[in-house]
Amino acid sequence: MRSFKLALLPLLFSSAGFAISVPDAPHLVTQGEAEIKVAPDMATLSVAVTAVKEDSRTAKEEVDTKVAALFSGLSALGINKEDVDGGNLVTRPDYHYPREGKPELNGYLAERNITIRLYQLEHLSQVLDLVLEHGVQNIQQITYGSRDAKGYQQQARAAAIEHAKAIATELAAGFDHELGDVYAIEYQNPSPSLPRHYGVAKMAMADSADTSYVQNEIHFKDNVQVVFQLN
Repeated sequence: MRSFKLALLPLLFSSAGFAISVPDAPHLVTQGEAEIKVAPDMATLSVAVTAVKEDSRTAKEEVDTKVAALFSGLSALGINKEDVDGGNLVTRPDYHYPREGKPELNGYLAERNITIRLYQLEHLSQVLDLVLEHGVQNIQQITYGSRDAKGYQQQARAAAIEHAKAIATELAAGFDHELGDVYAIEYQNPSPSLPRHYGVAKMAMADSADTSYVQNEIHFKDNVQVVFQLN
């Protein structure tokens, strides 16, 4: 399900204050802007698997054990191996810093950052339960997205173009002019659409005993500025 939200910026500009090139003749400047809102159809989970032990080798072994168990559980849920990025292992000393005195060595920290791409959102709750069951306490973020992001961005661009043309035609007719040729087009690639991020705690109770995680819409925006000559 998607909806369009179209907006138009002021239509007349002087050449001194406007970046786009304008002719030294009657003209009209329009900007079309479109926005498409779609429901997400995928989620990306970022989790950190960590362990603190007296030596780095023991810490590494514990992290490797947790990761192997997690990968096995994800496979049992039908998540493909190529949709899970294991990340590199990082080890470092872990210090406690008291208000007074020198830093105290707690042990050695081992950490691996795991990324899981989930294309069946109805399994999100199960995946989160699985992650927690395997001793992974650090769920860093959940990012919702769309597998057809490029297609939706193209739709938003096409809608922005049509909006600019429609407004220009209406305004020209309203002032008893005919719309002439396109003199200039100003377009900048929009910033990548960044789906909103949600923490694990944001949830709503479903009809069953399970919890259903709230997934808001993803927004794809585009805009184009056009200079038309007036006849």
